[in-house]
Amino acid sequence: MSDHALRTPARGRVRHLLRALRSARLRALLGLGVVLSVGVTGTFAFWTDDVTISGTSFTSATLDLQVNNSDAPATTTLSMSAMVPGNTSAEVLTVKNNGTAPLKYTLTGGLAGADAAAYDSAAALALTIWAGATASGGACSGGTNVYGPTALTATTSTAIIGTGRGPLAPAGTEALCFQVTFSPSAPSSLQGKTATATFTATGTSDVS
Repeated sequence: MSDHALRTPARGRVRHLLRALRSARLRALLGLGVVLSVGVTGTFAFWTDDVTISGTSFTSATLDLQVNNSDAPATTTLSMSAMVPGNTSAEVLTVKNNGTAPLKYTLTGGLAGADAAAYDSAAALALTIWAGATASGGACSGGTNVYGPTALTATTSTAIIGTGRGPLAPAGTEALCFQVTFSPSAPSSLQGKTATATFTATGTSDVS
């Protein structure tokens, strides 16, 4: 048998062994690469960028209800002195929203003083209110009736406008003409008696 014939199988075995070694080494390297890639993942650096949003502020509104541009108005033509049955008096009172938020308002009022009960029991002083009316000669004219005529009671907390009127926008106004009538059937027992009327307008930011 020639040397060539003997060497050929040996060379084949060598090549096979080399291929096997290369394959095992490749698998080992690939496995090592996976391990390395997993281990390195946590070391990456991450970039970040922040944006600050500014320019937002909060300011609460003001609620400021006025009558005749005042926080403590006094009537000038609604009073009556030396009155007799059937007399009337009238005055326009302007409700104003002097604040910065819309509002609705209610109105309470009635009689006070030593003789308030006497006028109350006789239902002698009746109040009527018109919106958008004018006052002249002791009477209101025009406008829309929003209350009465209803006798004033001997308490200043009686609801007159119990449901909120409005809403009034900031700087908005509503003119109300108040007229008081001394009953034509007022009894003579009321002669010389005095009572005062007080009204309170209350504003609320609840405009629902």
